[in-house]
Amino acid sequence: MQKGLGIAALVLSIIAMFVPFLGSWLTILVAVFAAFAYGPGLALAIAGIVIDLIHLFLFSPLLWATGGVAAIAGGEGSRTFMALPWILIAIQAAALLFLFIMNGKQKATAA
Repeated sequence: MQKGLGIAALVLSIIAMFVPFLGSWLTILVAVFAAFAYGPGLALAIAGIVIDLIHLFLFSPLLWATGGVAAIAGGEGSRTFMALPWILIAIQAAALLFLFIMNGKQKATAA
């Protein structure tokens, strides 16, 4: 099952790179799939998270520009829009941390 989740995370992360607006939101689903892909799906899950991070940093200029426009415009929700890219990156980092913890636990119980 973990290998299937790793494959799903990798495929969704590649699809997310080519979907204009929803691709950034698909990264959350990729993080969930990758977090539970410990064991045999570890390499695929790590690849999915790395592709997501590259997607968020390099291929999502609209996501970063939205935060800048919100900061210029001011208003009530400007801080939320400014923090959105960092929230998505933090979700990826949390999934990666959870993935390593669960992989370590699985190796400890297998030994």
